[in-house]
Amino acid sequence: MGLRLHVDGDRVRGDITFDRRHEGAPGIAHGGAIATVLDDTLGLLLVVLGTPAVTANLSINYKAPVLLRQPLHVIGWCTERRGRKLFFQARLESEGTTIADATALFLAVDTSHFHQGGQQLPPEWADWSPATAPDRQQTTARPHPISFSPRRTEPPRGWWRV
Repeated sequence: MGLRLHVDGDRVRGDITFDRRHEGAPGIAHGGAIATVLDDTLGLLLVVLGTPAVTANLSINYKAPVLLRQPLHVIGWCTERRGRKLFFQARLESEGTTIADATALFLAVDTSHFHQGGQQLPPEWADWSPATAPDRQQTTARPHPISFSPRRTEPPRGWWRV
């Protein structure tokens, strides 16, 4: 898909330019491609929080047509955490104007949830605490055990590129 994401403090930022592969109406990105970009951006927040979780609800507001071949910027952040519930927001911008935004509810799960897919999990996930641990009740982001140095412009190799 060409989405490039990086962690910026307690936020996730990235860039995408949709092309013909993402076309819905002529010259306009498909809404599903837009939703994928917003969902993947919010998914990377799980690295910031150090919490394995799944999307329970994703609501998208399409504010303007998302044109193909137009450089776009995406940003995502966590607004609140209540127990297993993680509340996220994201927006897709073109030249500083929001053209789509999203609100999402993610539910923290134990990493054993992902073993159902039959694939090996990224090694970094071994450091994540179970979602049900009492110390996971905070409402602010905490650093992930992986260190993101200022020189690093993107997260460790893995599932962060679409």
